[in-house]
Amino acid sequence: MTFFDREILGLKWKILALRDEVMTERRGLATLLVWLWLLAPAAAQTAPPPVAAPADSTALDTVVRDDSYRLEVGYTTLSGISGQVRQVFDTRGLAEELPDVVENLKAIQFTVKQKGEVVDIKQLQMCQLMLGTIQNQLAEWRAALGVANKQLAAMQVRLRSLPAPPARALNPNATALALERSDSALQARQQRIGGLLAKRFMKVKQLQTLVAASYIQGMELQDEVGDQMRRFGRANVKANYPPLWEARSIPTAPAHPDAAKAGKYRREIVGFYFANNWDNWAYMVLIGLGFYAWVTVNYRRAKAQNLVMEEPFSYLRPGPVAATLVVMFSLAPALELHPPPIYLALLQLLLLVALTAVFARSWPRRLFLYWLGLVGFFVWLSLTNARADSGLWARWGLLGLNALAVGVGTFLLWRLRETLEKLRFLVPVAGLFVALNGLAVVCNVVGRLSLAKMFSTAAIFGLTQAIGLAVFIQVFTEAFHLQMLCSRGSEGGVASFDYAKIEPQLMRLLTVLAGALWLVVFTSNLNLYGVIYGVFEHFLTAPRVLGSTEFTYGNILLFFVILYVSAQLQRYIGYFFGEVGDDDSSDSRRRGSWLVALRLLLVLVGFALATAATGLPLSKIAIVFGALSVGIGLGLQSIVNNLVSGIILIFERPFHVGDFIEVAGKSGRVQDIGIRSSKLVSATGSEIILPNGDLLSQHVINWTRTNDHIRVDLALKMTAGNPETDLQADLQTARELIQEEISSSPYTLHLHPAEVLLSGINGQVYELKVLFWITNIRQEQLTKSELLAGIYRRFQAKGLQLG
Repeated sequence: MTFFDREILGLKWKILALRDEVMTERRGLATLLVWLWLLAPAAAQTAPPPVAAPADSTALDTVVRDDSYRLEVGYTTLSGISGQVRQVFDTRGLAEELPDVVENLKAIQFTVKQKGEVVDIKQLQMCQLMLGTIQNQLAEWRAALGVANKQLAAMQVRLRSLPAPPARALNPNATALALERSDSALQARQQRIGGLLAKRFMKVKQLQTLVAASYIQGMELQDEVGDQMRRFGRANVKANYPPLWEARSIPTAPAHPDAAKAGKYRREIVGFYFANNWDNWAYMVLIGLGFYAWVTVNYRRAKAQNLVMEEPFSYLRPGPVAATLVVMFSLAPALELHPPPIYLALLQLLLLVALTAVFARSWPRRLFLYWLGLVGFFVWLSLTNARADSGLWARWGLLGLNALAVGVGTFLLWRLRETLEKLRFLVPVAGLFVALNGLAVVCNVVGRLSLAKMFSTAAIFGLTQAIGLAVFIQVFTEAFHLQMLCSRGSEGGVASFDYAKIEPQLMRLLTVLAGALWLVVFTSNLNLYGVIYGVFEHFLTAPRVLGSTEFTYGNILLFFVILYVSAQLQRYIGYFFGEVGDDDSSDSRRRGSWLVALRLLLVLVGFALATAATGLPLSKIAIVFGALSVGIGLGLQSIVNNLVSGIILIFERPFHVGDFIEVAGKSGRVQDIGIRSSKLVSATGSEIILPNGDLLSQHVINWTRTNDHIRVDLALKMTAGNPETDLQADLQTARELIQEEISSSPYTLHLHPAEVLLSGINGQVYELKVLFWITNIRQEQLTKSELLAGIYRRFQAKGLQLG
């Protein structure tokens, strides 16, 4: 069988399978066709036999077969069209949502077209964000409606292409009657499907017209908002209102005739924002629930372990509802940089309420009263800035508030500087608050009212968010401290350790992150974020060419950032599990072993992600690794040896963190097993850094591999109390006294009895050597000191003397 024969046979099988499927779905049609095929021979048998024209019987069979095939094709086509109509884009959801989009466009148009009021840059940014969302939705609808239009048009073409039924004879026989009834049913169904197609096609056309009109309106509004935002920057350079000393003759602007409509449209804008940005609230709730559960679980662990905390936390309490709200509302502005002004004001108000609840239980009464006054002033200043009135009295009122804000900021820097310094970076932010309010006063006086309100709003929101972030840093640090306490705590004991060594590092990291977050929101409030972001984006994403390699500075920066983050994570990951390097318990040793493996995994994953972030093709990366292999062969053998040795130590585990080992003449407790080197702490407190290659190649003595027991010796010199006494009796008495003292000591291992040996005699001086086991190798000197003092007391009581 040739290739073409196989292809033709495959097509025949597909046609037969399709026909079987159609026949199965339309059993009525199959029954009708079978009946027609059976009726044709019966009609031929009952009719009078042909006399002279046998060809007429053949013609009749041909007509019946042609009509049956036409009916089959017609029903199959109509069934396919009926099924496809149901699969065309469902316009019901679009028809329900489009009126809301139209209303939102009207609200944006009304907001943009308002004249005679102070320009609110935050409102313009919100309108720009809304228009972007609306245009994306309209673009999706346009594409879907376009596809539906083409599909419906193709169906109409297929429907019109169906052949019309042929004319029948005036005196039809039974076969013709059956065919006529089938044609009538086919035509009725064709008309129903044609009407459905026409109705659906008309609906799609109408929606296309409405969507296109809304899309064009959105484009025009985008241009208008963009022009106003560009004019805002240019208009701030020159005065948009008369200077304050000339404004006495300017009447106050009358109330806007469409104030009710303006309020309605503002509510619609806010409603649109919440409906399309609910995920921001979901993120905030998840962050809050995670933090609340973290702190609550750790407090329960601390209570179950009877932990005694040396100093209570400043802001963190059991049931940390207020602290959780501070965490949520401090981070919320970073989730959306261009919210509506009322939403931003609501967030600031909620943050102030949460901070008030935290300070009520933490600050002294006098300081808390200062804070309450500051909150009231913040709310008053925010409400004044939110008003769009540009009348004379409004300007004088804003001027007075800005001048008062300068005084409040100066008071904060003068009288409460010590408190501000405890809240990290609040001192420079308070200075910036004073400076921006001073600029707002100057701008108001010279007639630049929009700029004055922008400075004033940025100042007040910047200060409140800085206070929230400062408290967030302190709260998170205290929660981290609680985590370490619970991880290191023991039943009924005190989990004490030097947290002061860890706190500055954590504070520094959190301060950098919080400062970056604050700068993003602050520059957004000053309408500078877009410009700064655009400059950095162009610098970091512009393609650069070096030889045949194309790269960007952003990829290179991302490479080093990922490496730095992975290095910091592997460095500080142990703190989450209470690992600070000064614990000798067996739990700490087991924890230290898998922590080393976790650190190695973080380094490897970080390196893989950093390599992928460069965007370089694998061939280029292979060349780089080839060059590195040459460098390793020439001069980096020891470094690679130490790295590989570190990996072997992790999996082979000849010793754990906390074990007391001896290697190359150095002994001490293993404090850390790193990727390249490990650290020992000697008995004198010195830190010994040993390359992992030496640890793997040298002979290592692990004194605590299975337990902490060690046999030690204690040298004694005994002088006989009475020269006439028997030496044997003195030695026996000395042995009994020494063994009694060793047996009663809590530091010795009672499973193995002590051995007291006579090692030398020098006149009346007997040299004794005492061999015994102690329970902890790290308490060797303490144990010897306690035993020596006890033996001395027992010898004195029996008349024996130590030489």
